[in-house]
Amino acid sequence: MLYSIILELTATNQATIPATMGHQAHALFLDLIRQVEPELATRLHDEPNYRPFTVGPLDGGRVQGQSVSLRPGQPCRLRLTLLDGGRLWQCLSTQFLEAGPLQLRLGAAEFRLDHLLATPKADPTGWAGFSDWPTLAATPPSRYITIRFATPTAFNMGDKHFTLFPEPTLLWDSFMRVWNIYAPEVLRLDKIALRDYIKEAVIVSDYELQTTTLHFPSSPQKGFVGLCTYRIGQQNSYAAQLAALAEFSRYAGAGYKTTMGMGQSRSETSLRLDQTT
Repeated sequence: MLYSIILELTATNQATIPATMGHQAHALFLDLIRQVEPELATRLHDEPNYRPFTVGPLDGGRVQGQSVSLRPGQPCRLRLTLLDGGRLWQCLSTQFLEAGPLQLRLGAAEFRLDHLLATPKADPTGWAGFSDWPTLAATPPSRYITIRFATPTAFNMGDKHFTLFPEPTLLWDSFMRVWNIYAPEVLRLDKIALRDYIKEAVIVSDYELQTTTLHFPSSPQKGFVGLCTYRIGQQNSYAAQLAALAEFSRYAGAGYKTTMGMGQSRSETSLRLDQTT
């Protein structure tokens, strides 16, 4: 199973935290896992290339420049996604259901965990949900695919160079890389063949994007947010794979630092920017 869950939190102290707090949200998530299964938390922290989760930024509080002010009683939300087939979900749900009221810390801010939302009906924003690999793999092809980039997104080209536009090959390469790490072997994708198809059949047909900057402790990081629509040419099995990966974006995120608030994305199946072609 794959999960996109929302933690509904209430601040219990007055605090000021950085507006770019993805690294602190990442630490909060690992601490939640550590309280139930310390060995798994250590593996998530230490093992290279094993990151079957994403963590969004905290939503809530009063933004003032590069800081967020929180007051006691302030409602907040934090989105997590889980790709590991249920083990992380078991840790979180067990902790929430059995441990009683949970107190969490994000930097200087303290929170009470009130609700854990995991179904679309429970979340009016449309971000919570769950699926499984066969269901995603069975997604039908679509002539147009629109992706919403809800938090700053960038693609790491190496040597501290980043691309700030969701070119089709970069975007679907990002999805494919994560898919092939965590999906069952029988559902893994032929990266070379799919890349060739993308180069021939996929173009950007419209976009509404803008750049913004996050201020991580080590250095600033630029990214883009907004919507991008892709026109898919030949409608064949590869087009279906692209559609499946677009649905997978809700769980995988896109691009760089998805475990620290960046690249939160989803397919907007009912929305198409380009209405003219």
